[in-house]
Amino acid sequence: MTKYKVLLAGNSRKLISNFFLQMDAAFECVTSSVIYDDLKNHVKYFNPDIFIFCMRSETRDDLVTIASFHDVLGKSNIPFCAIGDAASLEYASKIPNCVPELSIRLPISTPDMEDSIVRFIREHRARLSSEADSPLSTAMNANASNAFDTLAQLDAIIEGVEKEPEKGRQAESPDRPRILVVDDATIIHKTIKGYLDSRYEVATAISGKIALRFLKTKEVSLILLDYEMPDMNGPAVLEELRKDPYLASIPVVFLTGINDTEKIKNALALKPQGYLLKPVDRESLLAKIRELID
Repeated sequence: MTKYKVLLAGNSRKLISNFFLQMDAAFECVTSSVIYDDLKNHVKYFNPDIFIFCMRSETRDDLVTIASFHDVLGKSNIPFCAIGDAASLEYASKIPNCVPELSIRLPISTPDMEDSIVRFIREHRARLSSEADSPLSTAMNANASNAFDTLAQLDAIIEGVEKEPEKGRQAESPDRPRILVVDDATIIHKTIKGYLDSRYEVATAISGKIALRFLKTKEVSLILLDYEMPDMNGPAVLEELRKDPYLASIPVVFLTGINDTEKIKNALALKPQGYLLKPVDRESLLAKIRELID
């Protein structure tokens, strides 16, 4: 039987012990404190297949830390599982970005718990494999020596996906305001879509380069832009937007988890319309959008 690597954290020592003593045939387990840097280092050096939060009377500060850590997991395509009683899971669900991909409600038998986790990991791996085989991923992961050449391929693929018969920026009037979320963490896309789907049309891009190409053919009312991204960070994307007379007037709001005052000052010097700290609070996000475009 394949053993999956599991990173464990949380206050339920009994549950954590069960993983080591009763599920050791299925899982190779490592534990971490609920300290952000500790969790992040475990992801870097242990590279788990799943992170499991074993809940028992966690504080709000603990949950906010896990919500921030959720971004790290998303960037590494590591799923987040929470195990706890109904009250604990409900409490966690009220913290922005703390909703797990897999929730397991106690009480549950150990064999059933193990089966649920193993099945979820297999499904998650299959989904990643399927996404990796998609034409868009193939273009994005092409050898860097061809590299963008790959951008030309990407243009064609995006046009095909969007089913656009002609080149150039579309003249269109979406039924609802369209918001573009630019972030390399897909969990951020999922969270913000959940917040906004009922009121707005939400488009997503996993890099600044893809976002700029999307904007060549699509109208948007607002851009939510991650500050820290590989290859092309948020300030670099904003500078490119400001160079284009057609795009310069689109409101831009930075999404940032950083607490470096100097970096924030540098970002604000580019004159975005605001910034929101991660994990993004739903009401703060909606208030900022209403302020800018409604």
